[in-house]
Amino acid sequence: MNPDVLTAAISAGAAVITAVVALVLNQRGFTTIENRISATDSRLNAVESRLTAMDNRLSQDIRDLRNDLKQFFQIQADLDKRLGRIEDKLGIPPR
Repeated sequence: MNPDVLTAAISAGAAVITAVVALVLNQRGFTTIENRISATDSRLNAVESRLTAMDNRLSQDIRDLRNDLKQFFQIQADLDKRLGRIEDKLGIPPR
């Protein structure tokens, strides 16, 4: 057999064997990385759920605040009208 062909075959075989051994030895590492990625994904989903819940509560709080402000300004306008009528009856000039 030609020595150049034999050298090429041995080099190619050594590269393949090295790659297979590296994959077998690193399988635990790959599994660990996959588990970490899955755990991180689970934590991110939990955070996203909590943020969604907070957003919903905040939206409701803002709606409640708007309604409270509408009521407040309506009451203030009513009181202002009543005060104006009282001032008119007592003859107090407007400021």
